[in-house]
Amino acid sequence: MKIFSEHLLREKVAIVTGGGTGIGKQIAQELGRSGAKLVITGRRKEVVEATMQEFLALGIETRAISTDIREPQQVQRLVDYTVESFGRIDILVNNAGGQFPKKSEEISPNGWNAVIHNNLNGTFYVTQAVAKQFIKQGTGGAITNILVSFLHRGAPGIAHSVAARNGIYGMMRTLALEWAKHNIRINGIGPGLFVTEGMQEEMASAAGAHFIEQVTQDVPLGRTGKLEELGWLVTYLSSPAAEYITGEFIIIDGGNSLGRGLTFVPY
Repeated sequence: MKIFSEHLLREKVAIVTGGGTGIGKQIAQELGRSGAKLVITGRRKEVVEATMQEFLALGIETRAISTDIREPQQVQRLVDYTVESFGRIDILVNNAGGQFPKKSEEISPNGWNAVIHNNLNGTFYVTQAVAKQFIKQGTGGAITNILVSFLHRGAPGIAHSVAARNGIYGMMRTLALEWAKHNIRINGIGPGLFVTEGMQEEMASAAGAHFIEQVTQDVPLGRTGKLEELGWLVTYLSSPAAEYITGEFIIIDGGNSLGRGLTFVPY
């Protein structure tokens, strides 16, 4: 389904980190279908280049470059490559990240630091480098951070990831204040249960083959999210329709974060 005009983001240039697979790939595709020129990046060169070819076949102008967001020099190379390719940057989607399920008492210092460095530090490195380009251009820009729906709740088994994502949340709201004078908008999205191949394999390994079916039963809307729904929300936040929105965190999880709590009547 296509809900936005193919000209909505015409002449806009978007960077999507982690754009070669899963959620990032779908977000990038929706931005491209709305007219944006894309630079997709991830650690595995062969993956982002394969996705680039898919997008080019769809008529979406796309470039691909491998980047380890934990390395500031590689992040700057990403920014320079984008400007060299398209002359500007208008949109950034911070989607790259990762974690591994582990009981908190079993997380090693190396494991903790790896997740914090990747999710929190890497997001800051990319955000700062792109924002500098926004400021240099004098055009402003839109940044969207892909976080988690349970940001303000506990999530046993991924304490390191929750800590990192809450760090991004606090950073995001601070930067929204600092950079408003440059017309840089920065928001966050908290996806609920959106099933990708990688997530399905990870969850099945950690929690059992029927984990997805079990947790879906607790979603008030009774289903998992559709990946394109995430793409639509990012497209909206990146568009002129959202030019008065900054520093906000939007949950898209079918009502799951509301929590059932005590129930006195069936629903």
